[in-house]
Amino acid sequence: MKLALDRFADNPVIDELICWTENNQPIKSLRACAAIWRKPFIEIEYQDSKKLDHMHFPKELFIHYWSEATVVLETLTDIKLISEFKCNPVENKKATIETILSTRNACIRECDSMFESGMYQVYINQFGANCKDLPEETLEKLEIARQKVVQ
Repeated sequence: MKLALDRFADNPVIDELICWTENNQPIKSLRACAAIWRKPFIEIEYQDSKKLDHMHFPKELFIHYWSEATVVLETLTDIKLISEFKCNPVENKKATIETILSTRNACIRECDSMFESGMYQVYINQFGANCKDLPEETLEKLEIARQKVVQ
């Protein structure tokens, strides 16, 4: 969910992911590699194409940021995350997940005002192809919004 991910954009991995990828193109996987002699990178594999994109990052704190981003992405998306290195454990992971879910729910409530204002395309754009565990009410609103946009 774009709005919820944006709330965690102080993490450079999340920030780059929001800016880099197209909202409507489903992502199959993100593969993180922290090579010893090269800049760390994340490879984005898209669901419906053979296209691969790469995002490069400075070495400083990359493993920390990737470890933090995996908790956010695992909670909000169905993207397969592949780490080619040992991630650092996230402190107080349970509380972090609760914060992420609380943020997601607040963002859904914010998006509801877009739906109610008739801003159906904007509403749809707030939910990417990889959102997971959306409430039934939100899924119903997304379907209504898609039908309204097509008309």
